[in-house]
Amino acid sequence: MKSLNEKQLLVARQEFTSFMSLKGAELSKLKLKTPGAFFKQKMNTTYEALGCVGYHAASKSLTATIHIKRAIGYSGGSVEGTYEYVRFYLDYQDGDGWEDMGVVGVNVNDIPTQKDCSDAPGKPIDYVVELMIEPKREFCSVPNLPLVRAVLSWNTIPEENDPELTKGTYVWSDKKDVQIQIEPRKFFFPDFPLFELDDILSKAIFNPSLSLNQIAQIKPQYSDIIKNAQFKMAPKSLSFSELVKHYKKEKVAPQRFGYSFLKQVSNSPFLSNFKDLSSLFEINNISIAEVLAQLNKLKCNTEYEELICVGADYHREALVGTIKIKKSSGYSGGLCSAGSKEFVSFWVQNDDDCEWTHAGTTTVNVYDIQNVPEDGLFYSAVLPYSFLGLKKDQPKAQILKVRAVLSWSVAPTGMDCVNFGNVVESYIPIQPKTDWSGVGPKLKYVGGISVEKINPSTGLTMANARFDYNALPTKENSGFSGVIVVKGLTNEFEGLKYKIKTTNLNTSEEQYITKRFLLDNDLFSTVDDDGYFTYYGDSSNNSNNILARFSPGTDDKLRITIEHPDDTSYSTVIQMNSTRPKALLTINNYGDCSHFVKGMEISGSFEVAVAFLDYYLLTTTITDANVFEIERGETSKIGEFSVTSSETKNCGSITLKAVPRTIVNSVTMHTGVHDSEIICLKDA
Repeated sequence: MKSLNEKQLLVARQEFTSFMSLKGAELSKLKLKTPGAFFKQKMNTTYEALGCVGYHAASKSLTATIHIKRAIGYSGGSVEGTYEYVRFYLDYQDGDGWEDMGVVGVNVNDIPTQKDCSDAPGKPIDYVVELMIEPKREFCSVPNLPLVRAVLSWNTIPEENDPELTKGTYVWSDKKDVQIQIEPRKFFFPDFPLFELDDILSKAIFNPSLSLNQIAQIKPQYSDIIKNAQFKMAPKSLSFSELVKHYKKEKVAPQRFGYSFLKQVSNSPFLSNFKDLSSLFEINNISIAEVLAQLNKLKCNTEYEELICVGADYHREALVGTIKIKKSSGYSGGLCSAGSKEFVSFWVQNDDDCEWTHAGTTTVNVYDIQNVPEDGLFYSAVLPYSFLGLKKDQPKAQILKVRAVLSWSVAPTGMDCVNFGNVVESYIPIQPKTDWSGVGPKLKYVGGISVEKINPSTGLTMANARFDYNALPTKENSGFSGVIVVKGLTNEFEGLKYKIKTTNLNTSEEQYITKRFLLDNDLFSTVDDDGYFTYYGDSSNNSNNILARFSPGTDDKLRITIEHPDDTSYSTVIQMNSTRPKALLTINNYGDCSHFVKGMEISGSFEVAVAFLDYYLLTTTITDANVFEIERGETSKIGEFSVTSSETKNCGSITLKAVPRTIVNSVTMHTGVHDSEIICLKDA
């Protein structure tokens, strides 16, 4: 098919959604301007493309950078814009193939291209999506280097379990494969004091409300045991002499493996430190003068590592850099050692005065790993950062310029390139200002849904509600169950106090949340003597702005209220739906499943009792059809059914499935419940 020109491509973007949602006669009535054959093509990256894919070990998250290339073609006439989705797959190369890890999305809009402070066009815009996973882990003696496949798709969610892209339609799409390294397990080194920890671990398991610090105070010797375990768990850094021996065969230059030692001395005002290091080099038959001469020639060296992408996580307000590790050695030790660190320092430019602000520095651990693939290993460096002071009053995403400096082993001190590392600049999106009066607290998300998308009367989700975690759509009029996560403004009040109160609107019972809860950075938030929690913001790595986690375990309507000591407050209402859905299937005369004769009528009854039911579906595989739909409905029901069995099949099943409109644990929709019976058929 002949390629479309710019104007035709934009028309194709506008018509894409209609084409995907309609078929046959309905589609022909649309009289599309775009040839239908165009929508059968795959992997058009004119408007968006995958930049980098990596893995962040500290948060156990896969990341993907999305390049938004154009100024228009993303809103489709909608104020809310459209969505870019990325589905991730992992292959541990153990013969089991690709494993679907899930999908995450991000909102994008038409954003006019503006000139930056250097008069350069501010494109592409680099969004980053992150997906938390629970990867398989190995001990440090075995490298764990799975393949990652990321599949990008605009405005359509990539099909589940479709790593080869054979099921779905991937018109505006992209795919990228990389290899990553999963951090090894830290327990059970040969001399780890496991038996000494037995009592402490038992108390921690059976008393989960106790912190390790509280357990250490029970007996004096507990504190010593914990300190000893911490020492044993901490991987050891190799000495200079050990590095010399370690890299003799690998032919790693001393200016590389001795880099951190040389930088420490060069930054020291004491001549004695230099003399000590010089003696250490001489003992190992290395001329420190020659090494320094070689080091001084190095600038922006990317032989070992390279920063290749920089973007912003639009959901969590974090800066993300993707690092490519290129060699198998030269990183100060293997997986069982401390290895070394890659430092990434971020700078953000204020487009009002063109001044650069240092956002901070973050690190990732890297190691010597045998058989690093030719394409390298990919690591993500993530820095939570509050853009509060840079946000403007505008309805859509704001674009800023960011500069990232990579430096191996030693933190960079400025914006310029260092010996080992490089510099990357890009344009990033930040969220618009929250609609907030500036007085009193503000809730943003409850149960994973924006409070603006929860009906204040019914407590159910409204149309076009989406999960804040991954931007995936929810069902309209959905209730809530499981763990309720409360999020709000945290950076604005960091260090101040608040309370969370629940009011049962069915019983009028009120109670305050007093149980400690976990933030996403392994930090527990606890109440003080007056019943107040403390605000934790980005400086505490609470980039998800979590204010509470609790499990109401009710089917009642609740009002969630956040209160400040000055009597200001903010509330929202949610409708709980905690009772397990009921789907019960009964087959008549089912005493012996093998007694059914081929071709006979099989009957039975079913019961569906589900609050906020999305649909129920009764199907069978005992007819000549592959799957035969007996009945479908959208309201709870007690009913009967009958179906004529196949005259050729020997067995099949009858299945009843019921799916509620319920949000589970603030992160996903309920997948439903089912009841199924096996039917065996025999000749007459």
